[in-house]
Amino acid sequence: MVAVGSTKSKTCHSPFNSLNRQTALRNIHKLCPPLSKVLINTYREDINLFIGGETLLSQEGTTQGDPLAMAMYAIATNPIIKKLSKEHTKQVWFADDASASGDLHSLRKWWDTLNNIGPDYGYYPNASKTWLVVKNGCQIKANEMFGNTEVRITEGGQRYLGSAIGKQSFLDTYVQQKVDTWVEELKSLSSIATTQPHSAFAAFTHGFASKWTYLARTTPGIANLLKPLEETIRTVFLPKLTGQNAFGDLERQIMALPARHGGLGIANPCETSPGQFTMSMSISAPLVSLILDQSDIYEPTMKQEQARLRNNAKKFRRQMEARTASELNEELPNNLKKMVGICSEKGTSSWITALPIAEHGFMLHKGAFRDALCLRYGWRPQNLPSHCVCGLHFTVEHALSCSRGGFPTIRHNEIRNITANLMSEVCPDVGIEPTLQPVTEEQFQLRTTNREDGAHLDVVAQSFWSNDRQSAFFDVRVFNPYAPTYRRSTMAQSYRRNEMEKKRAYEQRVREVEHGSFTPLVFSAAGGMGPAADIVYKKLASMLAEKQDKTYSTTLNWMRCRLNFSLIISEIMCIRGSRKSFTTTTLWKALDTGTIDLATQEGRVLSV
Repeated sequence: MVAVGSTKSKTCHSPFNSLNRQTALRNIHKLCPPLSKVLINTYREDINLFIGGETLLSQEGTTQGDPLAMAMYAIATNPIIKKLSKEHTKQVWFADDASASGDLHSLRKWWDTLNNIGPDYGYYPNASKTWLVVKNGCQIKANEMFGNTEVRITEGGQRYLGSAIGKQSFLDTYVQQKVDTWVEELKSLSSIATTQPHSAFAAFTHGFASKWTYLARTTPGIANLLKPLEETIRTVFLPKLTGQNAFGDLERQIMALPARHGGLGIANPCETSPGQFTMSMSISAPLVSLILDQSDIYEPTMKQEQARLRNNAKKFRRQMEARTASELNEELPNNLKKMVGICSEKGTSSWITALPIAEHGFMLHKGAFRDALCLRYGWRPQNLPSHCVCGLHFTVEHALSCSRGGFPTIRHNEIRNITANLMSEVCPDVGIEPTLQPVTEEQFQLRTTNREDGAHLDVVAQSFWSNDRQSAFFDVRVFNPYAPTYRRSTMAQSYRRNEMEKKRAYEQRVREVEHGSFTPLVFSAAGGMGPAADIVYKKLASMLAEKQDKTYSTTLNWMRCRLNFSLIISEIMCIRGSRKSFTTTTLWKALDTGTIDLATQEGRVLSV
């Protein structure tokens, strides 16, 4: 038999507000002296509550918003739990929700004791919200024993902490009701995705999907019951999100992959729910053993064991995801396999996983978001012109490389400027487009070395690799991985090819003439970076993290995200930007250094 209880307060709805504050502080002083100091300083005096211009004195409970409120409440209710442990039941408490299991006689004694001692601590059991779940054939006896209380009794089951306990029929009904609610909510989110796809995607992956993830971790055997949810994801949400009409089995499997494997992280709940439950059972096994033993001693070794189990579960999940991605990759046609391979590179999916926050430059409007998805998976963006202004047939491959409009140069300069700005935070002397010294009588082994006067690189930074004040030179190249040149090459081969071209042209000249170091910074237009660039930005992240007292991983992830968004936005500019030149008319003359002053004086432009 299981009793699932709740509480009520004499004066308010929240049991946290009815906690006997003075009793709690005395108990906490005995049970947890280190925490008692700050709590006594916070709660020893009545707290002012400002409501509608009036001041009320708060004398009981914890203050809303206090980060220590949960810890205070948990320790304050510990004496209640200790006293109830004598009633031969197995208890589980989560904040103010108390539950116990045992025979009917033990449960009645537990309930009576809770009602007797609870109010002394500010804990008031609420019988009308308490359920007694009994086995088949025990309800009559339960009614006799709990007849003089308002406790509700059922043989079916009852909701408990976001899941349910009881008969399988009750569990199925409970899950079906949840799924029906989620389907309607998902349809509403799909409507939002029509106009705000980036925000809707973030809401789904960072919040909405966790609803059934939690249920899958706590309730076994629900995979088939989640089919309506998967059907709505596939036929309603994904088309609204991406702007594509329909998704076949292969495309749906790609969308279900994690972003680091080229997917969107929109998992199929029917396929993931069994693994979620198994993983949860494994990680929570040490705590389950403590509950069954009713032990109140949480040894440090237990925490270490849980950490080990979590790491093992994470490692196993990563292995299974990699295996699924590898098996799926074998089934993909060559063009789609190439696309998935490109967006599986480190850093190319930062724009997928980051929250869309405009002030940090992480926000894409609906057209840009859907164009980015088209570029990611090789779909044709909508409403593209048939021909480029250069006269050639307009394709995505052509648009990313066409020099008309200067878009590839803008894309290149964005990366250059970001890199220089970041290096200026940690290096004493940073410049962009440094002109190299002219070559006089120096001899170079490679005939491909650039010997031109006036040759320049993109960035120079002093003392980047060490503190010897040596100048480190960097040159940026962003190549189009979708171009025919790279169609038959792996990404590793493409990076190596571009890095070697840069090194053959500049490395020996920089070393012999400038007495500096040279590193090519090679990026794919999709957001990936070559091995040499990866080393540079890891070094840069380490220097920034040390200077600003931040973690290395956080700094590196932020840097990759910033670079990735820059490249993604530049890609979209290449396919959507106007490459036409505007003819200057007599009504509006071209802007030069004297135009503003002349127009202001002749036009008598004033501040109004």
